[in-house]
Amino acid sequence: MKPACVILLLASATVTAPALAGPAAAEAVAQAGNPADATEAEETAPTQRARPAARPTLRTGIDDFLLEAGALPDAPEASALGTLRASAFVLWQPSRTWEFRAGARVDAQAQAGGTVDDTRWSADLTETYARWRHAETRLTFGVQTIVWGRVDALPLVDRVSRVDLTRFVLDDLPDRRRAQLAARWEQNWDDFKLDAVFLPAFRGAELPSVESVWSPVNRSSGRVIGLPASPELAAFVRNAQIDEDDGGSGGGALRLTHAGEPFDFGLTLARTRQSLPYYRADPNALRLTIVHPYNNFAGVDAEWVSGALTWRLEAGYTDGVPVTLPNAEMAMASAREAIGALEFFPGGKDTRVNLQIVLRSLQADQPFLEIDDYAGVNGEIETSFGQGRWKAGLRFSSGLNVHDLYLGPRLTFVGWEPHEIYIAGHWFDGETRSLGGFHQDHAYIAIGVQTRF
Repeated sequence: MKPACVILLLASATVTAPALAGPAAAEAVAQAGNPADATEAEETAPTQRARPAARPTLRTGIDDFLLEAGALPDAPEASALGTLRASAFVLWQPSRTWEFRAGARVDAQAQAGGTVDDTRWSADLTETYARWRHAETRLTFGVQTIVWGRVDALPLVDRVSRVDLTRFVLDDLPDRRRAQLAARWEQNWDDFKLDAVFLPAFRGAELPSVESVWSPVNRSSGRVIGLPASPELAAFVRNAQIDEDDGGSGGGALRLTHAGEPFDFGLTLARTRQSLPYYRADPNALRLTIVHPYNNFAGVDAEWVSGALTWRLEAGYTDGVPVTLPNAEMAMASAREAIGALEFFPGGKDTRVNLQIVLRSLQADQPFLEIDDYAGVNGEIETSFGQGRWKAGLRFSSGLNVHDLYLGPRLTFVGWEPHEIYIAGHWFDGETRSLGGFHQDHAYIAIGVQTRF
């Protein structure tokens, strides 16, 4: 029997792109707080006398805290979920030129009340780096979170970030990214910026426990997200051992951006290993091995403002996307993707509407099992009321040519800044190969508190 190949490629955002069909890359550069930015204006400001040298500064603090509990009314694996997340940092700036930062996070996730009780504790580094900056040059080496792109939810040009799948799409995009080791050079020339990133030691996406309801491999049903269900696949998945091979270099990428009239734009070239996992199956050894193949990517993006409307666009071509043939072997395909987004504030600043349309086409020399063409819409509607002390919002996505649906309503009290108290729901539905179809039994209602400092 030939080794079978099973592919998993999760869309990294709000349940819009088909899974297992290639990475759904990522968003606008997410920098950790950088007090050095405050000194940059001082360095360039005119002065009448010599300034004293900048005093060394040392800061410590909490980046983020989340405590959440919720219920799963329909899931056979569990009826209750709990999440704890906390991160802290130390930042030292001995001068205007140098900056050193160390950060760490602790996560705990638990589920109970069903066929699979599971508790998982983990620790990881957050932003931990040494940074040197002078004039228009900035060099950073260490563990970093680097997210490129302009659109929310599904930025295609995000090719160097590490995806966090431990809570699927429950969180906003910045909370679905982890830091990884990188060497980064940022260079500014007037309105242009060059961003070059090399990943010397690759780490794949942070995955939930295989027993978690959010795992891309469902042991209970014997399904793999993005693939059609079958009795043969179910029997294999329920018993296979799962390993991961994510060592070695992660590749590199270049991004050139321009800010100014008539519009902002960017060009991105990358050869990087996809953060999202590909499951390579060996039925003889009863084993699934998670691997991260290299993708070649070229993309463009733009943003412009027209009156009260903000328009965003990303388009890209990816080569080396793994797909699964009907005989369970793996083949490589190419992906052509485009996302258009519109953001506006109807009736004033209290309400924000962000709409996006997603187009994706996979092409290979042979028929394959994943969804080949996908068109969908997604977005978010958010409004504030009660003198700004309350927020109500809805995240959503829907396939246009494929039945694939996600709804995420949320009500938040923000009157005790920086604390947020919320109640949220998450509902999924769709055909078996879609993200919504895979999680259609995992409707989730949660209450929680989150603090951002």
